[in-house]
This record gives sequence, structure tokens and C-alpha cells, in this order.
Amino acid sequence: MDLLADLLRRAVRLPLLAAKYRQWAVGETPALHQVPVLRHDELARVTEEVLALRTAVGTSSLWAVGGSLADPELSLLPHDLGVRQLRCSWRPLGADDVLANLHPLERLRPNHHFFNRFAAESGTLGLAFGRLPEGGHKEWAELLTKVGVTAVAAPPETVTQLLGIATANRPLPWLRTLLLGGMSLDSTPDETLADCLPNTRVWRLYGSPATGTVAQRGPRCLDDVYHPLPTQHVEIVAGLLVVTTLDPARNPPLIRYQTEERGEFTLCACGRPGPAVRLFGAASPYFRLHGHTVSAQELADLAVATGDVRAAQVVLDDSSWDERVQLRVRLAPGVPADEYTLQWIRYQVLTRHLVLASCVLEQPDAFEVVTFDELADTTSPALNGRATAGSVLVRDAF
Repeated sequence: MDLLADLLRRAVRLPLLAAKYRQWAVGETPALHQVPVLRHDELARVTEEVLALRTAVGTSSLWAVGGSLADPELSLLPHDLGVRQLRCSWRPLGADDVLANLHPLERLRPNHHFFNRFAAESGTLGLAFGRLPEGGHKEWAELLTKVGVTAVAAPPETVTQLLGIATANRPLPWLRTLLLGGMSLDSTPDETLADCLPNTRVWRLYGSPATGTVAQRGPRCLDDVYHPLPTQHVEIVAGLLVVTTLDPARNPPLIRYQTEERGEFTLCACGRPGPAVRLFGAASPYFRLHGHTVSAQELADLAVATGDVRAAQVVLDDSSWDERVQLRVRLAPGVPADEYTLQWIRYQVLTRHLVLASCVLEQPDAFEVVTFDELADTTSPALNGRATAGSVLVRDAF
């Protein structure tokens, strides 16, 4: 496989990846499955190495995969975010469309930039609106109608607003195309969208700041089924998606990157040739909140790092598409169990985590901190069971 040989040759130019791939980069090119997987913590360290060495960074851009201000997990993506290659196989927009980009301009999050570039590549007039203001829904809806908007790209929390408007006897007849996902995954149910927006075609992407866009789906695809892009080779290893990026502009090379996404190969009703993947959700100890993948372990660690918390667990209530997260804490001796303490812990976690704050900005009640005397099994490092509270991760400070 000449392409794999080239990826390996480029990878071993970096010291950290040389140690991982050296034996595979010489002699006969191995089969892809023989090459070891790349973990997310390894990718973060290699990205730091590329930045320190300024090794062929070129016109890449830097984004946050996760982590905290003190220990960030960062990723480098090509400056155009892969929109030209994506446009070859995913064509929801045309020259007669006007796209309202409702993704907010956030710190180290790429979706706002991504959809601006995608509109330009599609020959579509783009309206970089950003986050919708609170209230005044009738007025801004009238503005979008006035400027001729036909399509919207929006994060899950804004989709919730759109659905609220549509179900409050204020239909959105101008909304013929809805673009979801991007460098994330919006899991708003197809059935809910069809009920509230029956005349709107829904197009989705799956990706992350670590991988870029990985797979796409159109209005005729089955629920939760996505088609890998030509620039992304997808495997399923132990139930998880493993991604190899074939774009030579990607630096550092992404070879068998193990995502936190559970899935399986399947068939799709749309008739598109090639493999299709059904996605099941994030794997322990990760969870998805409003389209973003978040590490429950990182949140619990940040809570304990405040000094006010001895142990913590994260409980995800995903019984409906309006997801909520509860950080349950066991306070240190002498720390008062009052509202001030809980809000202080919440503030510390939100301001230090690179992903969570953007998930809850529009819906503050989606993340709360509460005291909890009896935490779940504090010896387990993984998400356990679902019960009625959803998924749980425990981090013990003892």
C-alpha cells in the first residue's frame, strides 16, 4: 500500500512517532491492521512536538480536542478543514442557497469556521450569524426570512431553539436544508426533526477536532448510519472506530487513530456504494453532550483539583435528546455543603475545561454540581451501567 508507506515515512520524521512506527517504515510495507493504533493521548503529545519543532506545520490550524487549560489536548488540521474534499461527496448546498451559519465563534472550536468555508466552497452565499441571541425569536426569524436564507448550519442547542419555534405555531417554511454536525456529532433524533420540520432536508456529518470530518449522511440514509469520506479510512476494532486520514496535508499523519466512538459496519438504504457505519455513541469514559465528546474523567479530576472535593462522579442523563450532566461530589472535611461551594466548583470546572463550557453556554442547566454522600463504585475507572441516571464515571481521590 503505497499510501500507507508514505504516511509511515512522514510519521517517522517526528521523534515520538518514530519510536512507534520505525519498524513498520522500513522494508516491505505492512498491512494496515498490523500497525499499532494511535491513542488520543499520544496524538496530543505528538501535536505538542510538532508545535515545538515547527515541523512542517504549514498552513494548519490548531484546535482543542479536550483537556484543561493546564493540560490541553490539541490537534492540527489543514487550514481549509478538508472542505474541498468533502464537497466532492457531500453536496447539500447549491448556488441558489443562502446558508445561515449559527455556530458560535468559540475558543479552539472549529465548526463556525468550517461551515463558513464549506458555504464558500459550495458557491453558496453565507451569513455568518453566529450564536442566536436570547429571546426575540420572532424578530431574528423574520430577519433570516428577509435575507433569503434557505439553509441553516447549527449546533444542537440552537436546533433545540429551532424546534421550539416550529412547534409553537411558528413554522419555518424557508428552512429547506439543515446541516448538522461538522467536527462533532449532533444526535438529535431524525424522528423529532421530521415531526417538527417536515419540509426540511437534514444532512449530517460526523467528525471531531482530532480527526476532521470522518463520515457523512444525507436525507435518505438510515438513522445513525454514516458513510466514510474518501479521505478517511475507517476500521472497527474492538467495537471502536479507528480512523486513518489519507490527506497528505494532515500533519502529523493520522494513522489508525482510535476514536472514542462505538460503531459497526452495516448497510444503508440510500444506495451509496462503499461501506457504511452505524454509530452507537461515545465509549467509556467519554460521553457526548450537545454534539461534543467530553471525558468524564477530566471533569472529575478538575473537581478534585479544586481541593474542596475528595471524590467525584459524572452522571449523564441522556434519556431524552435534551442531554444533561450532573457532577456529583463528595466534599472534603470541613468544606460547607452550601450553594456557594457548589457554584464555585462548577465555575472552576467550566473555566478550566476546554470543551465543556461551549456545551452549556446556551443551556446552563445542562450541567450542575451536587453533593452526593453515596457515590458509585469508586474503584472503577469506567462508565458503568445506565440504570435511570444514565452513564456514570467515578474518580476517587483517596
